[in-house]
Amino acid sequence: KTIIEGLTNSIDLLRNKKQDISWYDSTWFLEDLEPILGISLIALQNYINGSIKDFSDTTNNKTRFFKFSPTINGFEKSGIELIIGLANFYKHKEDTEIHSITKLTLESFELEINKDYEIENSPIIKGILLLDKDQDLNNIIKLVKSWRDNLWATQ
Repeated sequence: KTIIEGLTNSIDLLRNKKQDISWYDSTWFLEDLEPILGISLIALQNYINGSIKDFSDTTNNKTRFFKFSPTINGFEKSGIELIIGLANFYKHKEDTEIHSITKLTLESFELEINKDYEIENSPIIKGILLLDKDQDLNNIIKLVKSWRDNLWATQ
């Protein structure tokens, strides 16, 4: 099994919990969901960066490879750029300041990056919904694998 399969199983357990336990409402669900999605984004980021290293022997200038993915409808940046931005946000959300490139990326997707956001406005939750309306990590990994295929097809 892959890391993503394990994290998907965790999300399924939360969805079942939401259906089975009356007090476990959407707010509790989102509070529990956000860290699972954050870990998923970091795993995808590592896969993306590893793919770039495999392709070019270095991760220098890696941002140029992020563009080998289609833009998300209505936005100027790609799904890969969103994954990288969300992963960086998740890793550093407790820092005093969010890195300017991460901030610009998330703002380009109209995601709120206020440190005191309500869980319903979490950039992680809303960003995953931009990547897949069903929050299905399997669909997001397909997007990343398609990006990797496109990367190798450019040779």
